[in-house]
Amino acid sequence: MLSIAEQNKEVHVKSYCQSWLRLLSLQKFNEAQKLLDCPNSYGEIWTEAKLKFAVQEYYNNTSPVTFQNEDLSKCFPEYLETESGNLIFGFYLPSNSEITDLTVEFEFIPQGNGFYAATINDVHVL
Repeated sequence: MLSIAEQNKEVHVKSYCQSWLRLLSLQKFNEAQKLLDCPNSYGEIWTEAKLKFAVQEYYNNTSPVTFQNEDLSKCFPEYLETESGNLIFGFYLPSNSEITDLTVEFEFIPQGNGFYAATINDVHVL
């Protein structure tokens, strides 16, 4: 769960997502998945297998998948705060030694007292 005590929510959200990407790059998928607090609106949680499958579909092959801890500022990040207070942060997923145009869309849902539950809405090509 993400805790934000300051006004600049985007900095905290970006740091959280950077930590998730770093864990993927270190192949610490269980730890990365622990950063996701709840399923998305479809009831899905993005597991290691789902992430790798999305990348394999993107490349149209079944080759092994790797993830890189690229600085998210190079991954075309987008931040949005919705009217309901949800925070959306999306970026292009760096995998197989390139920054793909597979967008990972995180959502942070307010839980009260400055806490936000994290989920991944989707991984897709726009």
